[in-house]
Amino acid sequence: MIQRPRLSGFTLIELLVVIAIIGILVGLLLPAVQQVRESARRTQCANQLKQLTLGMLHFETAHRTFPPGFTHPGMTMWSGFILPHIEQDNLFDQIDVEGLWSSFITTHPPNIDAMGNVLDIFLCPSASLVPAQYDPHMMADRVYSCYLACASGLNNRESGDLPWCGMNAYEGYPASDGIFYFNSSTKQSEITDGTSNTVLIGETLPDQYLIEIDYSGNPQKVDHWFLGSAELADYEYGIAVGSAEVSECLGSTACPINSIKIEDAPINDKELSSGSAHPAGVNIGFADGHVRFMGDTVTAEVWSALGSRAGREVTHALN
Repeated sequence: MIQRPRLSGFTLIELLVVIAIIGILVGLLLPAVQQVRESARRTQCANQLKQLTLGMLHFETAHRTFPPGFTHPGMTMWSGFILPHIEQDNLFDQIDVEGLWSSFITTHPPNIDAMGNVLDIFLCPSASLVPAQYDPHMMADRVYSCYLACASGLNNRESGDLPWCGMNAYEGYPASDGIFYFNSSTKQSEITDGTSNTVLIGETLPDQYLIEIDYSGNPQKVDHWFLGSAELADYEYGIAVGSAEVSECLGSTACPINSIKIEDAPINDKELSSGSAHPAGVNIGFADGHVRFMGDTVTAEVWSALGSRAGREVTHALN
């Protein structure tokens, strides 16, 4: 009788052990992979913010002032004015910076089309949001922005009691203390706190589905846009409707970083604050052109000081 050779192989128990070990290794590996991917996204976001910051500086070199935070009655934002300085000349040539930006009253239809353009430079890759979102003011999909120019280090509201962040001088109230505000034309020489200590642009996290009641009793959503808007207002109109809506393009360091993640924070803080999908902080561009990651543990005093252009505060204690 011929005996067959005995074949060796895994037992069921051995196979289960191997599968368990592989599962453990994959479980250990995935967080590391996710961290690497997030690090790459954060770096890409910082690079985009660097390009926007340099675009601001190129505008200042060409015009001897930084672009306005937003204009009125044109309602064009800072992001619209710097298009030629971030290699978007063709788009700039199509729009009319004199406005307007509403499908109901526009005199220049290409402005409406422009707001539907997906410009990656304004979109943080970590935000993971659908770029085009419906906006009733333009009757079409509108692309949001993940970056706000800094209007103030002191004012943390755009509704309710005056003064409001991002507004110019009005009936005894001084203009906003940051670089950008309503019809602003700030010169570098006016940044007496030092350009390396003054915030130019901050990252933000839009969420237009987060709707809460503001200081004037009106519902507001955390919406941030680029190029132009139908809702930006001067004081007179803003008082009539209860809000200036400057948070569509401007922010304030008077609001804690990542206020949008603080459940009981006022909606004005959530709208005007810097925020991001990155862990523990945000990317910030400064008026000298450098970009750094700002941890959300920075003290309120230091963070506020970085938003003003001429507050004479000491800001060397950055974390």
